[in-house]
Amino acid sequence: MAPRGIRRTRRLLWRIRIPLWLAGAAAGWAIGGAAAAGTVAGVAVACLAEAAFSYRAERPGESHGRPAPGEIAAARTEAARREQRWAAGAIPSPGGWQPPSGSLPAWNWTPDDGIRPRFDRVPRWVRVCYGTPFADRYAHAWMWRHGGWDVLPPHQAPH
Repeated sequence: MAPRGIRRTRRLLWRIRIPLWLAGAAAGWAIGGAAAAGTVAGVAVACLAEAAFSYRAERPGESHGRPAPGEIAAARTEAARREQRWAAGAIPSPGGWQPPSGSLPAWNWTPDDGIRPRFDRVPRWVRVCYGTPFADRYAHAWMWRHGGWDVLPPHQAPH
């Protein structure tokens, strides 16, 4: 079984393989016409493009091995601490935060510790717009102004 990073890359690249093959076939037909030579050239171009875009070298510091037991325990402790902070200190947005001018809060700007949606506080039409392309950014901002997000107060944010 392939390591997780490679599987994620393969899944992402699978989405572009069909367009690559179509572009390669079109390029082959443009080069050699509709004859057999064009089909062979198209397949060759598609194979070369796929080979060029489907390989990802391992980055420095990236490990595909299993983490050490100490790393797992530390990550679990940190996750539990983070969840405890959210459970004890989360308040409705804006919660003392002031977004920069010209930004849509909760869309292209969020507080340091992030935000969590609270759909139980917003009307149904906002929940529909939340997942609708192009309308979602305005739904996010509306939710920010009307307390539809949980945030941690600014004084609890780590620096």
